[in-house]
Amino acid sequence: MATKRIELKDSGVVFNEELHQYWIDGKELSGITGMLQRQLFPNEFDGVPEDMIVKAAEYGTQVHISIEDFDKNWINDGTQEVADYIEICKNNGLVHECSEYTITDGKNWASNIDKVYRVDDTTFDIGDIKTYGTMTSEKLEKARWQLSIYAYLFELQNKKAKVGRLFIIHLRNKPKKDGTFDHIADLIPISRIPSEICKELLDCDLRGEQFENPYSIPEEIRNQESEIRELIQTKNEVEERLSTLKSKILLEMEMMDVKSWFTDTMRLTRKLPGIRTSFDLQAFKKDHPDIDFEAYMKTSKVAGSLVIAI
Repeated sequence: MATKRIELKDSGVVFNEELHQYWIDGKELSGITGMLQRQLFPNEFDGVPEDMIVKAAEYGTQVHISIEDFDKNWINDGTQEVADYIEICKNNGLVHECSEYTITDGKNWASNIDKVYRVDDTTFDIGDIKTYGTMTSEKLEKARWQLSIYAYLFELQNKKAKVGRLFIIHLRNKPKKDGTFDHIADLIPISRIPSEICKELLDCDLRGEQFENPYSIPEEIRNQESEIRELIQTKNEVEERLSTLKSKILLEMEMMDVKSWFTDTMRLTRKLPGIRTSFDLQAFKKDHPDIDFEAYMKTSKVAGSLVIAI
């Protein structure tokens, strides 16, 4: 039986763009970004001059308008940001479904999703356009909460629809004092926070309670993030360089038919090519289901470890 194509439901919410207010049946609904600032990011703009906040907002609004004009009307205003957006869509298979799509729970909350992209008849990706100069860990964390709540409300509003990927489309092309441009064009995947946690955050705010963030990181560790990123980047670069050197040395040794080289501080040994044989335990178990292997299995403790992804 063919899957029925889902058409996105109209929220019934009236959005006052000038006042940035959401209304339904005469009741004003709360926005998501304001709630996130109350609950999780109260110090987001501390120490940032008001004029910088205004200028950043104006630039972000203009980029949003340019991209929306392209998506809705196929009008390309010739800006670098629109060119970068087109390239990102092409490279990532993004098929625009709608822009500024309003979602709501119908009672208390509403917000506009920057971009919805259709994946198939029932699945949609959600994207948020950001124009920050620097994508800090706090900005990424806020975007993760924002997009995860959007996904929760999106699926609540469109009962049979599923959200696939969440991501930030990071665009920026602003001139710098030295004459160069601060140019950014990137798609940043975001891992989704479970809907039950998003709902608990929304409910806590409605009750006037402070939400306990299960993903909060101690400040001491957060302050080490830049150093950790730099160390991992350095490690990756060093390993790549070492791999290149080893490949060149191995090639030289093979050409000269040399098995070992020595220096005062180093020994280089060429391992000859061969064939590795291993035992496919899973296949053997499948072929011999009558044999009890437990008496032959060895167990050992494995120490815990930390995986860091950047």
